Amino acid sequence: MLKLLKKDLKLNMHPALYLFALLGAMVLIPNYPYIVGVGYSIMHIMVYFQFVNENRSQEFSATLPVKRSDIVASTTLAVTLCQLTNLAVGAICAYPSYLINPDKFNYVGLDCNFTFFGVSLLCLGVFNIVVVPRYFKTGYKYGFTLILGLISFVISYGAIEFTVQLVPQLTKSLDGYDAGFIWARLTVLLLGVIMYPTLTYAANKIATKKFEKVNL
Repeated sequence: MLKLLKKDLKLNMHPALYLFALLGAMVLIPNYPYIVGVGYSIMHIMVYFQFVNENRSQEFSATLPVKRSDIVASTTLAVTLCQLTNLAVGAICAYPSYLINPDKFNYVGLDCNFTFFGVSLLCLGVFNIVVVPRYFKTGYKYGFTLILGLISFVISYGAIEFTVQLVPQLTKSLDGYDAGFIWARLTVLLLGVIMYPTLTYAANKIATKKFEKVNL
């Protein structure tokens, strides 16, 4: 499976695509909806799928003496690489983001804190469980699938953001940088760390069952 992933990254992940990951640094923009930077990982995935189709990568992999499950797993790992490199860049820029923000508060969304990264992981997990199984229902149709994934990502993040900003106690404990509520923000981060691999693993298992039935 790792050899398939290596093939996938060399064939379908042009080095220029990793520039999308650098957009995770948009958290450095004061008073900006930081989730936009995370959302660019979805654009990264879209271009990746485009290269997969143009290179007929799934059809080529299906002719090799490998399991269908390994083909699905390598693609799923490539998708997670797009997402996690973006979040890693954002995490590196989190403290500088706090330092350069003159108000120490983001007026247009969650601050760049543990809550933000936990919620981002959760919403990317939701994206994965929508996109990966649907994509492997055919192994090549990705346009409408990614639209549905983007909608699910936006709705899930928007619902959480709206709830946090609407409920004063949640705003106080989950937004901002008050050290007294760091336990609450760490709890959300832990939830994201648990749910992201759980949802992604479930997406991979469902996708494998669907792909076994596909005739390429």
